[in-house]
Amino acid sequence: MRHLRAKGRASPALSASARSIPATGAQPTPATRGSRGKKLMKTSLKYLIPALQITKGVSSACPQLQSAVEALLIVLEAYKKYSESTEAIGTLLSRIQSLNEILNKSQSADSCPPSLKDSLVTLASKLQEVAGDAEKVQAKGWIVRLVKASDYAERIESWVKRLDQYIHSFLLERTIAVELAVHQGFAAVDSGLDKMNEGVAAVKEKIIELHCDVNHALRNNLRPVIEARWDYGSSVHEKCYGDTRMEVMATLCSWLRPDDPRLTKLPTPVVSAPFDRSILWLHALAGSGKSTIAMTIADWWEKDGLLGASFFCARDGDRSNINCIFRTIAYQLAVRFPAFQEQLTKILKSDPDLYSSTPTRQLQRLIVEPLHAVHADTKRKATFTAHVAIVIDALDECKDDAAVSTILKSLALHIGRLSPLKFLITSRPEENIARGFLQQSLDENTYKLALNKIPEELTRRDISAFLQWRLDEIRVNFALDTSWPSPQQLKNLIDLSELLFIFASLATRYIQDDIGRDPERRLASLLDAGNKATANRGTSTSPFHILDSLYVQVLKNAVPKNAPLDDAGREAEAVLKAQLKLILGTIVLAEQRLSPTTLDALLDLPTGTARRVLPVLSAILTIPDREDDTTPVGIIHLSFPNFLVDPTRCTDQSFLVQPRIQHYHIAFRCLSIMNMALKYNILEVASEHDRVLNSEIPDLQARLSQSIPAALEYACRYWAHHLCEAEVGEDLLTALEGFCTCHLLHWLEVLSLLGCVDSAVQNLQSVQTCLKATTDVLSLLYDCVRAVRAYYPIISTSAMHMYSTIAVFAPLDTPIRRLAAATAPPSLVVRVGLENTWSDTLVSRVIDRPFISALAFSPDEIYVACAKENGSIQLLNAHTGAELQILNSHSDKDIQGISFSPTGKELLSCSEDGTVALWDVATGANLKTWKAHSGCVRSVAWSLDGTLAASASDDETVRVWRAASPEKVVVLQHGDSVRDVVFAQDGDLLSGSDDETCKVWD
Repeated sequence: MRHLRAKGRASPALSASARSIPATGAQPTPATRGSRGKKLMKTSLKYLIPALQITKGVSSACPQLQSAVEALLIVLEAYKKYSESTEAIGTLLSRIQSLNEILNKSQSADSCPPSLKDSLVTLASKLQEVAGDAEKVQAKGWIVRLVKASDYAERIESWVKRLDQYIHSFLLERTIAVELAVHQGFAAVDSGLDKMNEGVAAVKEKIIELHCDVNHALRNNLRPVIEARWDYGSSVHEKCYGDTRMEVMATLCSWLRPDDPRLTKLPTPVVSAPFDRSILWLHALAGSGKSTIAMTIADWWEKDGLLGASFFCARDGDRSNINCIFRTIAYQLAVRFPAFQEQLTKILKSDPDLYSSTPTRQLQRLIVEPLHAVHADTKRKATFTAHVAIVIDALDECKDDAAVSTILKSLALHIGRLSPLKFLITSRPEENIARGFLQQSLDENTYKLALNKIPEELTRRDISAFLQWRLDEIRVNFALDTSWPSPQQLKNLIDLSELLFIFASLATRYIQDDIGRDPERRLASLLDAGNKATANRGTSTSPFHILDSLYVQVLKNAVPKNAPLDDAGREAEAVLKAQLKLILGTIVLAEQRLSPTTLDALLDLPTGTARRVLPVLSAILTIPDREDDTTPVGIIHLSFPNFLVDPTRCTDQSFLVQPRIQHYHIAFRCLSIMNMALKYNILEVASEHDRVLNSEIPDLQARLSQSIPAALEYACRYWAHHLCEAEVGEDLLTALEGFCTCHLLHWLEVLSLLGCVDSAVQNLQSVQTCLKATTDVLSLLYDCVRAVRAYYPIISTSAMHMYSTIAVFAPLDTPIRRLAAATAPPSLVVRVGLENTWSDTLVSRVIDRPFISALAFSPDEIYVACAKENGSIQLLNAHTGAELQILNSHSDKDIQGISFSPTGKELLSCSEDGTVALWDVATGANLKTWKAHSGCVRSVAWSLDGTLAASASDDETVRVWRAASPEKVVVLQHGDSVRDVVFAQDGDLLSGSDDETCKVWD
């Protein structure tokens, strides 16, 4: 057997060679012979053992045979087990060898991760243990293995189980490891994605914060009027009802862009407005619905992404300030267009005080220049839409005393450089506005749409539709009979409207009657009053005759009639009328709109009085909700304030407001509030912050809201205005004296915190002018003016530092120095160099080179003009020295002389090159430049009535012309260069020459 086994374990080379010999005709080798022997033995045992077992069973009769057969079976079965175990061990070792080869190959791979390599090593070690046990058994002699065949069979079975267990454990371990790795991988991916999301969110938040910071910085630098937005929350304006005014809307849409998709659903435009005009002026009388149209089209253009900015003017606060319009438009454009914002920010960094400059300079620097920079960048240019609409509503409600609208003069200068902006401007046809649109550059670029030129049947149709809708709404809300209103009542109401939408709107608000809840009675009383007014019109040509009757009816209904009245009832009625008149007078004369809570505080009325009294006037006022303490009371239409103060329109003395008396009440209350509330360090800033800039005070806005309520803020801003408009009495003077002696510096502190110190000088000078007598009050007011002028940079930027500045540096013998020192004792003392009284220098400013060649003061003392050697003219604020405007010269030669017109609205300049130029002061526009002389022009002058102007020159002549027609010139001759020329009060002209003569000319 050993010999056969040895033969079967031939060398691998020999076995391979033997396997490669073809079977046909092959000679048997020892290996093949051994294999055949094993097969023969296995086959023999297969049949022999069962045969012997049968023989054993049947040989019981012959015990000797049975014993021999039994012994032979034991040997053969032992041999069978031996043979099977030997084969099993060989197979097991062969399998282990194959596994080891695989494990070794896997371990040596570079890509094998460390954890897998450790597992492979562990498995290989366990496999080697099994192989070692098997090899020990295999090494034993065949007799031992034969004897212990049964025992070895059990061992082999255990080794197979162990091997199987090791492999399954390995596979389970690695499967779990893979699952964990996958899970951890996904978890890591999820975590990474979460972190990425967090990072993206953080970046987004930072971008938003940065955007907010930029917007906040822009808001601080530009100071836009947020309340002027078309969609401002407390706006009194409404949009057009349903399908009314659609022909006008179609006209506006076709003007902005002829391919507007909305035009497919709109009727034919009422007129064809040329698309190439940059401005559309929509004008009509008050009450015609201009603001409603502007509101509706702004809403449409906003939804279409075409609205760039809007400014809805109103006669309250900054919405009436022409200096706020262009800076607000610039701010809104910056918010909407990042490319514009980027360029605007650069400009504001170089000149952060542009918000205080004139409208023309604002338009140029804040809008024209950023637009030009964006257009110059081809990549950025695409960020603007082809058409950007700017809506300016109710321009006539802005305060502008110029003969020609300042805003329109500014637009006239730059209209050719404002693309892609297109301006929709609405207003009444006031003279200064109409004159503004006559300027050549505007006339060529403006389409003028007069609402009164629209066919009356269209306007009547729209008013009828509006009234029908509102009355149907009222009928349903109050559960009235379906026959209300009757066709005759509706027609009567339409007739009374006289094509004024404001009448239709106010009439339906009045009829609604949420308090009395009796629309039927209200409609009947309104029609009765309107019909009487129509019958009694007489020769009145007022377009508001019927509207005024509506106002009277509303006011009368505000005071209930409970007849008969006893003394207490009459007193209560008188009190109600007085309160109503006081509140209404304040609403119409206040410089800004006020909330009901602020009205109560300002007028010293019991809390809730305004809310109790005003709801009965909901037809003409907008009243905020009871829970809303900040939204102001709004006036539905400007015609109501005009009616209330005009004795020819408001003939009922119970409601007629006398402006001077009303201003007296408001001024007195303003002074009283300031005397009670003002104090040093009103924001209660901690001592470590009492010398910082206002902008560095922690939580400044929150502190302002908490410490300076709306009534106090209003009093600080506008007390001087109301005092100057008031009938000054003893009580008012006493209140003023208390204010000046105790709280003048506290008032400046508040103005500094609010950012409006620049108005202090003009306000105080106006009060000085109003108060004729010389009193201690005037001395303090004078001192305060001087202090603001002298220390304006400090006072305007650091409220708390103001006290020490005045206490240390103001002249020794001035009341305001003593007041400052008593309020906040200074920590420094100047021993040498201080003057006892104010010097003759009111304000000083360092002017950069080139040198100043000529100076002039405006007649109203608001402006100083500085002509320079490079041909430019610098316009400064005379109160603070701040630069307002730079007039680009008509020449690069030295300007020799400048002169303001008597109105202060124009400026003449003359130059070394023989030219004379005429400037518009408000806009900085060069109105005209002409060659007046053949030599250097030394001087220019205006006659006192502003009708004539004259110039003197080295060409030995004086030239005189009418301001309205400078081309018609009268020449006056001298014998040498003429140095100066000036008009006398009677109109005579005086000239002085190098020919050693002074001549007076008639």
